[in-house]
Amino acid sequence: MRLALAARAIAAALVAATLCAAAPAADSLAFPPDHHPWGHFPVNSWKRVRTTAETLNEKGDVAGVTITDSKTTLIAADDTAYTLATEATVNLASRIITAPQQNTKHGYYGEKPGQLLGVKRTSESSITIDGRAIPCEVRQVTLAGDSGNLVSTIYYSNQFPPFVLRRETSAEGAPEEAKNTTLVEVVALDLPQRVRGELKHASYVKTTQKLPQGARVTLEVHCDDVPGGVVAHWASDTDASGRVVKRSTLELIDYAVPSPVTQPQPGLFRRPIRGGKAMRRMDPR
Repeated sequence: MRLALAARAIAAALVAATLCAAAPAADSLAFPPDHHPWGHFPVNSWKRVRTTAETLNEKGDVAGVTITDSKTTLIAADDTAYTLATEATVNLASRIITAPQQNTKHGYYGEKPGQLLGVKRTSESSITIDGRAIPCEVRQVTLAGDSGNLVSTIYYSNQFPPFVLRRETSAEGAPEEAKNTTLVEVVALDLPQRVRGELKHASYVKTTQKLPQGARVTLEVHCDDVPGGVVAHWASDTDASGRVVKRSTLELIDYAVPSPVTQPQPGLFRRPIRGGKAMRRMDPR
């Protein structure tokens, strides 16, 4: 009897030890908030942008213009997710439409609540940018989509913002002719960029989306000092024949980062801002 109890105790201890050993490995695959364009800012950080979208007719002439001013504010964050509040005003054919505020919660891999199905480390590789080979950890992220799972292969570097240097996403099991694919790739690092009158370091990120009905190509400027990262973009939509049917630009209007507090309120998670971050609102020059 004593031998049986001892054996059970040893087995329980081995199971506990195995679980404890596995926990750090699982936690190590969580995306670090400090490497996310919203995650490394304190709550109440915000930015305001203006997006101008043009639709083109068959002759290539502008058929309509829509201007959207939006303000996005970080209203909550913890180790696993963050919540944004977005207010928007749309100018459509001289009509001003104010949209109700929308609050959205996201995980740091870009997922919606309950959408993340799994993350696994697959290999080590390198990405060459500006002639420089950058070592990366390759991870596979699986999300639940509306019509099947979305599988992303990401190349993650813990040294160079925006940290995810390449991301390849496709719908699992979809037929080739109906498959949507997205390729996000950093094409330049550490380029000078004027942001609200100050010269800062920026990265250029190209996104290519291939859809059954056409394609969309976007070039974004990412600055690690600005909440959300993106300070400008240029995008072009084409139909199945390759004709440009829509184009848009985005510009940063303003942003603010509140000073970090030394004594966080109970239950409110705040992160320190990495060294070199602007701690004041940028004044236009």
